[in-house]
Amino acid sequence: MLLQQLAGLLAGFLYKIYSSTFSYELVFEDDHDRKKFFGDLSCTGPTPGQNLIYACFHQDDLSCLPYFSYKNICILISNSKDGQILASAVEYLGYQTVRGSSHRGGVAGLIASVRKVKEGYKMTVAVDGPRGPIYKVKEGITAISVKCQRPIVPIRGYPFKKYVFQKSWNKATLPLPFTTIKLVIGKIDFYSTKELEEKMSSLS
Repeated sequence: MLLQQLAGLLAGFLYKIYSSTFSYELVFEDDHDRKKFFGDLSCTGPTPGQNLIYACFHQDDLSCLPYFSYKNICILISNSKDGQILASAVEYLGYQTVRGSSHRGGVAGLIASVRKVKEGYKMTVAVDGPRGPIYKVKEGITAISVKCQRPIVPIRGYPFKKYVFQKSWNKATLPLPFTTIKLVIGKIDFYSTKELEEKMSSLS
């Protein structure tokens, strides 16, 4: 456990330096969502009944993490050994973590996530789970949305210059130094699992 934590801290430290070279361009599917989006991210503490839930694919993690750091956001992360490394890394980057997934500790992770959202914390979930399949939205995020009656923000990240890890199940994308990353923000709304999958797959 200690080795995983140390590895995560080192990864977080290095990626914070690396990602400081990125710039961002935001594109909104619905321009009326700008005020709600930036208003939510500007809140430094819990805002019960006003907070949002952010959805991304695992493929876009490295593009999205730097932009949303230090925004009082909780991340749902699996209980695996790799999950411990990721948890330590993102905590270094200014996130809070909730442990659990659809494969291991799913119920505990869901309950903890619901509690955090009801307390007013923003939550982000990599919707295709820790093992995929790629672009397949799991039910966890929509269950949290329904139980807490909070809308979902679908997000995709597209670096202009990138390296794709073709052998990884999620085709993980690493933005290259000094690149611009286009964040596409889908309509902030309530979605079924199928609707969210369709929405996220349509964002470009």
